[in-house]
Amino acid sequence: MASGHSMKKLCLELSCPICLEYFKEPLSLSCGHNFCQSCLDQCWEGKEASCPQCREKVQEGDIRPNRQLAKVVEIVKELGSQKAEEKGSICQKHQEPLKLFCKDHETPICVVCDKSKEHKNHKVIPLDEASKEYKDQIWNFLETLKKEREKIPVYKADAARESQDLLKKTQREKDKTAAAFRRMHQFLEEQERNLLAKMDEVEKEISAKGEEHLARLSEELSSLSKLIQEMEEKLQQPASELLQDIRSFLQGCKNKEKSKTSAAFPPALKWKIWDVCDINPFLKGVMKQFRASLESGLQQQKGK
Repeated sequence: MASGHSMKKLCLELSCPICLEYFKEPLSLSCGHNFCQSCLDQCWEGKEASCPQCREKVQEGDIRPNRQLAKVVEIVKELGSQKAEEKGSICQKHQEPLKLFCKDHETPICVVCDKSKEHKNHKVIPLDEASKEYKDQIWNFLETLKKEREKIPVYKADAARESQDLLKKTQREKDKTAAAFRRMHQFLEEQERNLLAKMDEVEKEISAKGEEHLARLSEELSSLSKLIQEMEEKLQQPASELLQDIRSFLQGCKNKEKSKTSAAFPPALKWKIWDVCDINPFLKGVMKQFRASLESGLQQQKGK
């Protein structure tokens, strides 16, 4: 088997001087130089045909396919492929072992790639050297990631503990909030009962005073009706009878005339009624202030 140095020399001899890659459909010129057919076509396009290497003029009859060279190229490719398969990797473009590494393109290359235009003036190092360099980088990343992985169980435990603490704190505040609203409900319900009871008392007093006043009016109506009847009967009496005890009779009429009907509802009761009427506007204002204060406070809590 050819040594690595000899194989490299052979690969160079089987490479086109123009594209620096293995010959493809090689053509031989009369001067003895060989080139890819496509390379010559591109080189001679619109120009006089001459050897790109020695500049000797070329006639049409001086060009012939070099089938032997093409066959040698195929054999060398197969040898390179077999050798690379034994080592595990080959260049898909040139079927050569990937022994080098282009740092500019960050990719393994073969010796033919190294001489091509694609990798011209690029920084190329042996594959083993590149492997060691990148392994060192991977090892450093690996160590860092292992340390980070070791921290994750601690983070998880801390997060679980913090989650439980926060849930307990939230539940405590939730219970406090519910208790505060229960106290507010109880206070409001108590105030409602007191106010409604006060209104009930006022209603009862109004009903009682009304009934009392109506009874008094009925009694007065009956008394006046009786007196009127007596006076009408007096007017029908003869003079001698009419004038008997006339002074006391007239005095009784005067006294009855002077009596006045008392008010149905005393001022004190009316003040109570007015107090009752003032409760709803007062409650409406308190509710408005309470709602504004509560909503403002809750909004400030949201902004924190």
